[in-house]
Amino acid sequence: MSGLRLVSNKFIPVTSWDHDFVVVNSRLVDDIPLPCLAAFDLLNPLDNSGHGWKVTIGGGIIKKYGLGFSRVGGGAGTDFIANKESISVVCAVKPNSFDAFSTFIDSRTINNGASSGFAVDFSNATQKMRLNLIYPSGVTEAVQFPTFVMGEWNIFCFTLSPRSVRGENHLGEIITKEFSTPVNVGFWSIPLKLGTSVTNGTCDGDVGFVAIYDGYMTPEQRKNSVSVAKDIISKRNNEY
Repeated sequence: MSGLRLVSNKFIPVTSWDHDFVVVNSRLVDDIPLPCLAAFDLLNPLDNSGHGWKVTIGGGIIKKYGLGFSRVGGGAGTDFIANKESISVVCAVKPNSFDAFSTFIDSRTINNGASSGFAVDFSNATQKMRLNLIYPSGVTEAVQFPTFVMGEWNIFCFTLSPRSVRGENHLGEIITKEFSTPVNVGFWSIPLKLGTSVTNGTCDGDVGFVAIYDGYMTPEQRKNSVSVAKDIISKRNNEY
């Protein structure tokens, strides 16, 4: 079997996804307590939760730690669509330039009266990383983390429900948002996109991984998930 090998419980990076691959054990599945709906480690095109979802590389650039994206190259796609009232998300992203907007993860449908999903992006206007949400009306609202450090991987764990959002980053910063009217964060109409927005916005940066879970994490579970994710991305950057 060609492609990604698993030796001593480690992912071995490859330079091409034009191979056959097999699902392998992922800490995004094994070390995070909620049922995993999809685990895109992005060292291969497979969902390592075993549910059969796949990544289409598109304009993604294969790197030792995940996928990179450029302004001219375009984004990558998946065939995963969430269908849950509440979900949790763990991801690692890193902007590479700071003079333009970048969207790293996007599942939004922008449709007056039936909008859904969320996005993770970087705003050049505020120089902040943000969770971008959308009301059913189509009105968007961005909740941003207070601190951004250039050149640093941003690790996020979000818990999303129709009435509230809780998020934590690798710096221990916590964001919260309550909604007076429900938002549709977990019943998506389109598959998850990587390195591009649903409005074809560009991205200059990297996505290390993204995993989606069924349900709402407790504060302790969020903190543990961030710790697991930090360890994953640290080892990817230091071992190869």
